[in-house]
Amino acid sequence: MNLQKLRKIFRILIFLLLLSGLGTTVYATTLTPANGTNFTAANQFLSYTSTNLRAGGCILLPATYTWSSSGLPAGLSLSSTTGTNNTFSGTPTVSGTSAFTVTVTGRNAFGFSCGGSVTNTYYITVNPRCRFSGGSTGSISFTIDPTLTGPIYNTVTQNVNFQCGPGTTYSYSILPAQPNLTGTRNTIPYTLSAGQGLSPLGQNTSDGTLIPLLTTLSRVSNYQNAYAETDNSTETVTISWTGAAAGSIAATINAVGTVINACSVTGSPSLNFGTLDAASNAGGATATAIAPTIMCTMGDAISVTNNGGLNYSGTPRMKSGSNYLNYNFISAGSMTGAGRTTNIGGSGTGNLNLGATISAGALDNVPAGTYSDTVILTINY
Repeated sequence: MNLQKLRKIFRILIFLLLLSGLGTTVYATTLTPANGTNFTAANQFLSYTSTNLRAGGCILLPATYTWSSSGLPAGLSLSSTTGTNNTFSGTPTVSGTSAFTVTVTGRNAFGFSCGGSVTNTYYITVNPRCRFSGGSTGSISFTIDPTLTGPIYNTVTQNVNFQCGPGTTYSYSILPAQPNLTGTRNTIPYTLSAGQGLSPLGQNTSDGTLIPLLTTLSRVSNYQNAYAETDNSTETVTISWTGAAAGSIAATINAVGTVINACSVTGSPSLNFGTLDAASNAGGATATAIAPTIMCTMGDAISVTNNGGLNYSGTPRMKSGSNYLNYNFISAGSMTGAGRTTNIGGSGTGNLNLGATISAGALDNVPAGTYSDTVILTINY
């Protein structure tokens, strides 16, 4: 081997040794910002992108850098696993202050390590806030029977759930403050119970806890004179919170009230002719009526029928043993509902007008006895 070739081999060996020294000893991978840096705070449930992270240290370009992280808050991650510049981004779902690490490994253009890896510890605070989970529109319904008394409570047909970071102090407001169920003829005030499902303010223990906004405590109270129809209302419930990420979110609540046709009958109606005799009552007799109390939905068209009594034979008859006494049963054939506050079971225009008579001469030749009958009166609404 001649001297010139030996010199060439020697120069290559020296160059490779120099490269190795540059890669492993003299030049080290760097990472900025510095170890211990606090990043700008993020807000829970909102999109976030950090300021730039930059790798360096390899002078024989093009250099290759690989990235990894550990301990970032849930929802955040490195934007890339390679490259000189990087960020971490996403939507954080857990609030609080977190310490996390970012590690960068550099290799120079010849594939040699640039002094191994560098790991920095960083800090970030995620400010707690609130958000809806699964939509911000809810609905409740009422089935309203005007013949009832006392409040009628709702059914939740679609709830609205929300979540807030631990320690969040939140409150709620309703607009309009006094909602009404309205339709063609009705305006029925009601109380919207939104928020009774909230945990005590500031007592959330988990970011993932879902809090139901609507309860079954919404109620209508002044409905007794409502007409049968479907009434509607729409309210806005705003949830507000304080703190570094103070803000608010609003839900739309649709309420439906279905007022039904209904009637209630109370009391013990009766018809009493008292003591009769053919001579004193030759011209007939009229019974004393104790009328029922009948309440029906306002404006409801009501028909009244009866079965003719237990002993009907072409005409109602009272019976005593094997003997019968003909009489006339009287009641209105139709009425119009006047609401819970008006009784239509009594006498007068538009009422039941319950009564009974015995025609002249009907007592002739009727044996003595106590006569009675039972008539079933049917109120159709």
